[in-house]
Amino acid sequence: MTPEQQFGKNVRHWRKERGFSQEEFAERAKLHPTYVSGIESGSRNPTVKVIIRIAVALDVKVGELFE
Repeated sequence: MTPEQQFGKNVRHWRKERGFSQEEFAERAKLHPTYVSGIESGSRNPTVKVIIRIAVALDVKVGELFE
């Protein structure tokens, strides 16, 4: 598994843990739903700014997205 795939898997885990659909999560993170799908599949490599927005939207520490 690539680091991007692991990151995406972790994002998906926390999103589902919070009970958000991809669309709801995308809205909270101010991202396009297609971009969120790409992150979760590991085909997108988000910037630090986007990673921080994801962490805030999921109410987790940035480091938890990389565990």
